[in-house]
Amino acid sequence: MADEADTLLAQRVESSRQLGGNPELAMHGGGNTSVKVMREGRRVLHVKGSGWDLAVMEPQGMPGLWLDPLFEVKDGARLSDTEMVRFLRAQLLDASAPNPSVETLLHAYLPARFVDHGHASAVLALASRPEAEQRETLRALFGDGLVFLPYVFPGFDLSIEGARAAEAEPQAWGMWLAQHGLFTWGETAEESLTRFRDAVAACEAHLAARGAALMPPTPRQGNEALEALVPHLHAALPGLAFTDARGADPLAALSGQAGMAEAVSRGTVTPDHVIRIKPWPLILAPGTDAAGIRAALAGFSAAYERYFQDHSDGTQIMLDTLPRVAFVPGAGVIGLGRSASEASINADLAEQNLRVAASAEALGGYQPLPRPEQFLIEYWELEQAKLRK
Repeated sequence: MADEADTLLAQRVESSRQLGGNPELAMHGGGNTSVKVMREGRRVLHVKGSGWDLAVMEPQGMPGLWLDPLFEVKDGARLSDTEMVRFLRAQLLDASAPNPSVETLLHAYLPARFVDHGHASAVLALASRPEAEQRETLRALFGDGLVFLPYVFPGFDLSIEGARAAEAEPQAWGMWLAQHGLFTWGETAEESLTRFRDAVAACEAHLAARGAALMPPTPRQGNEALEALVPHLHAALPGLAFTDARGADPLAALSGQAGMAEAVSRGTVTPDHVIRIKPWPLILAPGTDAAGIRAALAGFSAAYERYFQDHSDGTQIMLDTLPRVAFVPGAGVIGLGRSASEASINADLAEQNLRVAASAEALGGYQPLPRPEQFLIEYWELEQAKLRK
């Protein structure tokens, strides 16, 4: 017979699948969830493990950590994210478990039993507006139910700042992260997930009422204009041999709206997307020939090298300078990748970025993170460490 801790973990796994199973709430490994339980007479936090996708969550994907020791660093000296990961691993019940989420400490410090976090499309559209407007929108929609947190770099800093903000507003049931996403919490799995869904629905209704309705996801299909570019892309990008074209009529029309190519080039709609698809896409006009694609790629690489030189402090290792998305005004987007799965994921993210940016533009302008902050995410020490192994 399952004990209470295992029952609560099973509930957490099931509601995590529900959150991750809706790409409008969380997509491709984005977001994280947790539950607090008792084991062996001690408090334990189960939280999403690094590399796991909420949509296919299993109990082993939610490593357990002894909860009380996590408070030892709450009011102490700042930890680097590498130091934080080392500290978190030392608290694992199972030393062979995956790394806990980089937002584990925030999950630990929030008082509720269940916590949900995701990058919902409607939330991101509103979170990509000026801070004062975001605060006003939250007050109008949720009263004092959501804590507002200006953008803070994910990891240790976000965990500490988020905990302090939540402690200052004990009546809140969720937290709004500017240019990032949404947290909700509750005493049951259903309560936390329902609060998340209801908050997203309120955001969707708000966008629609202001003429900025989020375009629904479109069928995963290409079109002639995109398919004509694919052979040239394959020839010019042998290292990215897989493509996934998305050009259903509504998406193609949206990509052709005035100024949309420039808008999506400002940056991604939530920080972790930049790790997969870089800060901006390759822009290609429909009908571009092989020579034109080679020239566009050379321009992209040169711009990326300048971006690296402008923002690097000299300690980072430059990533490759190749695009992961081609944006074709009036035709749609093409995901580029080293595998079919990677190309498909990149196409999904590109479509979400376009839809969210278009909604924010309709509100008055899409304002993602500035380039320096995008660089810090793309060249995060935890990501760079993988290159040095």
